[in-house]
Amino acid sequence: MKKIIFTALLISLIDQSLLAQQWNIGYSIKLGSSLPYYALSNISNNTSREASKKLGFSVTGLVEASASNYFAIQSGISFQQLGAQLDYSEFGNTKVKQHTFWLQIPLNFAGKLPLNDSSYFFLSVGPYGGFGLMGSNSFASNYTGSREDFTFGDLGSQKRIDYGANLNIGYQLKKGYTISLGYLMGMANLSTSSRYEQRNRAWTFTIGYSF
Repeated sequence: MKKIIFTALLISLIDQSLLAQQWNIGYSIKLGSSLPYYALSNISNNTSREASKKLGFSVTGLVEASASNYFAIQSGISFQQLGAQLDYSEFGNTKVKQHTFWLQIPLNFAGKLPLNDSSYFFLSVGPYGGFGLMGSNSFASNYTGSREDFTFGDLGSQKRIDYGANLNIGYQLKKGYTISLGYLMGMANLSTSSRYEQRNRAWTFTIGYSF
């Protein structure tokens, strides 16, 4: 009984401490380009490789809650184009550009280093959850290329649910413009095949505006 009372009092104190904080709410929108690829692992012979990178893009809207000039919590919605250039194995000897489109919800914890002119450097890290929207395979040939849509799901081309982590480092000007470099590391195995595992990866570059 004493432990229950102590736990309840501790939760109440933490809750009151959070309510006492002066949380400032801000919003931002970011546009980005990326170099997505897959981390592939062959289960049968225990070897790994990286699929070739291709170009992608992203559009992200974030809500930021900050209790000080040094720390903030961010979340929102991000539309990401990922995929890779596959050269062999998964599609025989035919090269294929695989495009996938995802809706992601990030939860980032950001540390800030303020400067005298109200600008600051920042480092943010946190998990994300992703939901596959659509995708396609573009096959190359000597004459004409062909395009093939695919479905998400356990019986489709890829599993639909993704999750992983984001890391971003950047700089925000005093007028609200931001520039950042980042890395997306998917942790979910998206492969529907028992022969190999496949995970999303991407290097990202974004510009944005906070208001």
